[in-house]
Amino acid sequence: MASKEATIYILDVGATMRTKREGQNVSRLEETKGVLLKLLANKVHMNRKTVYVSVVLVGSDITKNQLATVDEDGNADYQNVDVLQELGVATLELMKGVQDDVNVGEAMGDCLDGLIVSLDMMTKFCKKLKYEKKIYILTDASSQINQDGTDTILASVREDNVEINVIGTDFDSEDGEPKPKTETQAANEAFYKEMAQGARGDVFSLDEAKQLTEEFYTKKVKPTAVYRGTLDLGDPEDHPDASLSIPVHMYPSTMVAKIPTAKKYSVLSENAAVEDLVGDGRTGIVNLSRTYKLKVTADMASGDSEAEEVTEVPEEALEKAYMYGKTIIPIRAVDLDAFKLRTAKSMTILGFFSASTFRREWLLSNIYSVFPAPGDGRAEVDLLGFVFALHEKNSYALVRYVRAEDAEPKLGILWPEITEEHKCFYFGQVAFSEDVRRYLFASLTEIHTASGKKLEKHRLLATEESIAACKEFIGSLDLMKADDGEEYLKPKTTFNPATQRQKQALEYRALNPTKDLPPIPDSLIAQLMPRQDLLAETQLYADKLIQLWDIKKIDQPQKNKRGYGASLGEDGEKEGVAQTSSGAEASTTASLIDGLTGNPSSKRHKSESVFGTASTASVAGGVGRASAFGGSGQTGLGRGDMAASGMIQFEMNAVREIRTSDPVKDFQDMVRIATIQSQQGVRPAGAGFITVSMAVEQMQAMITKLFSTSFGDQLYEKAIECLKSLRQFLADADMADMVHGGTGFEGKGKTATNMPEKTRETIQSRVETWNTFIKEVKATALNTATSPPRADFWELINKSRKELGLLTIKDVPAGCGGASEDEAEKLWAETSDTDMPLHVEDAEAPEEDDLLALMD
Repeated sequence: MASKEATIYILDVGATMRTKREGQNVSRLEETKGVLLKLLANKVHMNRKTVYVSVVLVGSDITKNQLATVDEDGNADYQNVDVLQELGVATLELMKGVQDDVNVGEAMGDCLDGLIVSLDMMTKFCKKLKYEKKIYILTDASSQINQDGTDTILASVREDNVEINVIGTDFDSEDGEPKPKTETQAANEAFYKEMAQGARGDVFSLDEAKQLTEEFYTKKVKPTAVYRGTLDLGDPEDHPDASLSIPVHMYPSTMVAKIPTAKKYSVLSENAAVEDLVGDGRTGIVNLSRTYKLKVTADMASGDSEAEEVTEVPEEALEKAYMYGKTIIPIRAVDLDAFKLRTAKSMTILGFFSASTFRREWLLSNIYSVFPAPGDGRAEVDLLGFVFALHEKNSYALVRYVRAEDAEPKLGILWPEITEEHKCFYFGQVAFSEDVRRYLFASLTEIHTASGKKLEKHRLLATEESIAACKEFIGSLDLMKADDGEEYLKPKTTFNPATQRQKQALEYRALNPTKDLPPIPDSLIAQLMPRQDLLAETQLYADKLIQLWDIKKIDQPQKNKRGYGASLGEDGEKEGVAQTSSGAEASTTASLIDGLTGNPSSKRHKSESVFGTASTASVAGGVGRASAFGGSGQTGLGRGDMAASGMIQFEMNAVREIRTSDPVKDFQDMVRIATIQSQQGVRPAGAGFITVSMAVEQMQAMITKLFSTSFGDQLYEKAIECLKSLRQFLADADMADMVHGGTGFEGKGKTATNMPEKTRETIQSRVETWNTFIKEVKATALNTATSPPRADFWELINKSRKELGLLTIKDVPAGCGGASEDEAEKLWAETSDTDMPLHVEDAEAPEEDDLLALMD
């Protein structure tokens, strides 16, 4: 393919183009303009700066060309020839000018004059450079042609290697009947055919041209090598005498045609004039600028400022970071470069295998062609010898391919291709063994029971008749002879419907901004829909398969539920049955008591749980025994109360332990389960029994383990979230009241006198637990005897002092304990408190599965 193209379209707009063809509703000019617009649209879609077009009007009322002259005697040459656009890039403005501004002239022009003007224009523009030159003449051949000097013109055309094609509105088609025409049209048609044949061109009727322009086409691309290097067999560096290194170039043979992406367009920029721009100074270009800002919240800022500040951060101060579980780990650019796999540009043969073992589905993406380096005779001899050797041995080569320095290595296959046009290797990428996923399915020929006994009869066992029916069904879908004995939907003639439709819609909308888009062409729909004759033929085999395999349609498929909810079916919508919750639980107090509180006046309120559903109306009874945290004992619920509550047997796989992957969620789940157990009166026995005290103690141990074993500050953020969740729960008086049979109450007006005694004791115990624990966290973090010290962790807590400070008398109901303001402020004093007695027990060594959870 030539690197540059120059195409000139000569359009006849003479007076005879005003008439209509038989059976048509528009004039000959409008039909011809439609073909010309299609040809121009193809050039616009190419979007190449080296593709030049020009439009010349013959028979126009305007004369505008460089050869037009009038002598003293009044003799005029090259009149009624209007160069609508000199050779230049095809643009939408040119197409709009052809569509809206080209009208029928009153005079009759000579298309041969237009041809001479076009040849002169092309010679001056292209000079002696290498161009692919074409001229199209679109005419009704009704005007007289001055044939003087035709031989000289054709000689010049052949010398300049120009191709001339003629499209005639009333020309005869190859397969059609002769069309009625005048003597002038018949003589001109014969003249144009002779001229086109001498200029390596062709002649088309208007119907043929319309059909050709409406067909789909592939995008022409200039072949560009994606790899220029050597094909190595052996090690040319260490063993040059015992290896082979062939200079090769690799070109893409097949590429995915992607739909062009939309561009950012600014209406404000289009409407605003810019003085230094060419033309009217209007542009729709969007100039992007990017800034990076850091929001410094009150808990991050030093001091007591509560206002949020936004600071702009320079781009060079940014670093890449990756998720490690739920923690963000920053990685510096220098570290990324140090860990990067260093590779050298190469294509190395790893081995050979028989072509009979190759499977087409191994290939992953595009196919490339490997040729010897241009101009290297030795490389051509070596590569061709290699190609013929693999062809004779019926073998393929397995190669390691690196496109450029430090690029990721790829695994590929080379196989020989020998045709009359070229002899080369084809290259296709294959997957590494780690990237191959193998799936095992149940056998259709052998079915065994749980005890291992092989069944001889079963409705899912394949028989000879059913296998034969499957083969017949697959054979009926064969497209090799579906199109009157020919292959249907050949890959070379089947185009991407989405890409072609996008081109058509874009072209139509550009020329017709206000009109509705045209319907989808039948040729596109045919590629998407099965053929009716094939459906009718295949249905017989499909019915046979349905009968042999006893295939039945499920009228009412199960709803899209998962886990426990999927097993409930329709009963899941009834009262007293557990409902699964979609979405993650929010880390708030509301999520901990979600489903446990409700309107006392309502009939029932279902409380969500992995165990089942408790109804607050039926479990409002008191709790017999409770720990300081509200742990439950046996209630006085009878059999009838238990049945009315809708309580379901506890599952043994419930959350009973807080792990490092998501400790906040595990803690909330344990608290929720313990609360429901307390309300439903579960006995404190068995593996499924959970208490609130167990959850609090495990959460304290987890917090200590996170910040004391953290590598640097990687786990500090997770420890802070755990502290916030623990304090929020221990400070909540509603939860303590609900554990003892209450329904929760508002914080305002809560005093020790208007609440049950057990509730007051529970609240007071929780407040003391938090205040003691946060002091122990400070002592552990600031203890210089530990290795390493965790003073930086305490600084993070200090920044969130409002959320992680001591629970004071203002934070809890009156009479329920709490630290004084002075004691709470003393916690943040700049002292190490290393003399504070430590009560935190050493965390147990993490189990193996808990360590693996860190990698989630």
